[in-house]
Amino acid sequence: MSAPSGLSLRARLFLVLGLALALVAASALLGWWQSQRLAGIAKSLYEDRLVPVDLLRELEHTLGAHQLGALVTAQTQQPDAVKMEDAGRRLADSTRQLWTRYLATRMSPAERGLIARTQPLLDQLWAALDANRPPTPDTLRELNQRRLATMRMLDELIAFQLSQASVDTERAQQTATEAAHLGLLLVLLTGGLCSVVVCTVWTRYDDERRLGQASRERLQRLYVALSQTNQLIVRREADAFDDPRAEQRLFEGLCRICVETGHARFAAVVLADGDHFERVAEHGPADRLMPGAPRQWTRGAPFARSSMATRAILEGRHQVSNHALEDPTLAASGAPLIPPGVESMAAFPLRRGGEVVGAISLLAGERGYFDPQVLGLMDEMAGDLSFALDHLRRERDQARELEGLRDALRRQEYGLVETTTPAAFRPPMPPPTPTR
Repeated sequence: MSAPSGLSLRARLFLVLGLALALVAASALLGWWQSQRLAGIAKSLYEDRLVPVDLLRELEHTLGAHQLGALVTAQTQQPDAVKMEDAGRRLADSTRQLWTRYLATRMSPAERGLIARTQPLLDQLWAALDANRPPTPDTLRELNQRRLATMRMLDELIAFQLSQASVDTERAQQTATEAAHLGLLLVLLTGGLCSVVVCTVWTRYDDERRLGQASRERLQRLYVALSQTNQLIVRREADAFDDPRAEQRLFEGLCRICVETGHARFAAVVLADGDHFERVAEHGPADRLMPGAPRQWTRGAPFARSSMATRAILEGRHQVSNHALEDPTLAASGAPLIPPGVESMAAFPLRRGGEVVGAISLLAGERGYFDPQVLGLMDEMAGDLSFALDHLRRERDQARELEGLRDALRRQEYGLVETTTPAAFRPPMPPPTPTR
């Protein structure tokens, strides 16, 4: 296509202005179309992924340690059939409502398979809550086991929703990339037409091109700064969420409960780091019941050969001695002697992510204290603690993923508008997601 001939400079400028207006209109239409597509994806991501995740997390919180778990613990210590019946009915109604709202959301075939596995567990849990059975140790233990099994399935559903949200986010990124390509193609086409038509105003065009390049570079630097700021915010949120003393307080509280509720005269939590072991929490008279016992030791130390916690960690199963003073395996050469008053000893492994990371060690002043029922209770307690450690980590990861998805979607939508829409048509930058 050759440049028009016989046209005055004024006519050529009007022609350039007409092409520019056409470019603005085309860019606006393209931006509106792509914004509608992205808005649809964002709406689907919110309604079909983030809302179900929030419902599942609320349901899991209701079944967690602060509500149903706390009720089971309270009934274990002070049984109250009337209170158990009222609280159980209230929790059952609340969880039914949350589950019904969740089932009303859009579901994929794979998600329906997970729901088919979760529904019987919820039905059994609701039946147990509605049965109005007296809060005996057996019924409470059965209720707690059903609660934990249901929470595991809810974790799988949450993980599935997050994976689907990641897929939807990738789809939004692809949409934004397509919009950028179309916008770039339109800009290049119009630039070519303008370069053919406006030979007489090339200098002006060149100046505008340099200004446009500088503007794009400034925007790129702003995007980098925004990305780094968001990364810093995420790290700070993780630091605030991952309280460095949360697990320590959990261990200390567990030791205190084991002693104050009569489980033992002394309780301690030992953590392992390779071949090194450390007693990180304890409750009870350690100087009288464990004289000479080190706080830190290695696998080859004499104390390790007589330490039940070390054995439980290395073997991955509980260790018991109901006649501690007569047990030759506890009298290793060079290890501290067991003082009078310690008749029974036991240690139970703690796991995180399926791996043994430590053990809880108990000393009792009664021979034969760790009978099968006590062992079962302590194994269950150790299992609950291990599940709590896993669940805490999963909640932290899930919270970080949710925040990342929301911020990524917000930046992609605004980035699409920046790429395809002229300044006069751009909406204001949405405020950043508030951080905790």
